[in-house]
Amino acid sequence: MSDAESAEQPVDSGPPSEAARAAIAEEMVLNAAMAFAGHAVAGAQQAAEKASENVPDHLKGVILRQFWLETATLCLRRLGESYGQAAGDAAQTANAELLRDGAKRADEARANVEAIGDLGLDLLDRLMEG
Repeated sequence: MSDAESAEQPVDSGPPSEAARAAIAEEMVLNAAMAFAGHAVAGAQQAAEKASENVPDHLKGVILRQFWLETATLCLRRLGESYGQAAGDAAQTANAELLRDGAKRADEARANVEAIGDLGLDLLDRLMEG
C-alpha cells in the first residue's frame, strides 16, 4: 500500500466512546419512532376512510383528525409506559431521572391530546346530529 493510500484509510481509534454510542442509539430510536409514526398515521387514515364511507364530505376531515388524535393518545400512553418501565430497570440507573422525566412529560402530553380528542368527539357528535 502506498503512502497516499494509507493516508486515505481511516485510523482505527478503538471502540466508540459512550457519547458516540449514545448518539447512535438515539438515532436508531428516532428512526424507529419515525417509521412507527408513519405506520400509525397511515393506519389511522385507512380506518378513518373506512369509518367515514357513509358520512357527508364535510365530516370526513373531522373524522380523520379524530383518528389521528386517538392514535397520538395511544402512542403517547405507550411511550410513557415504556419510559416508566425503563426507569425501573437496574441497568438504567444512570438515566433513571431522565427516564422518569420522559415518562412524566409523555403522560402530560397524552392527557392534553386526550382532552383535545374528547372535545373533538363532542364536536363530531354535534356535527353528526345537525
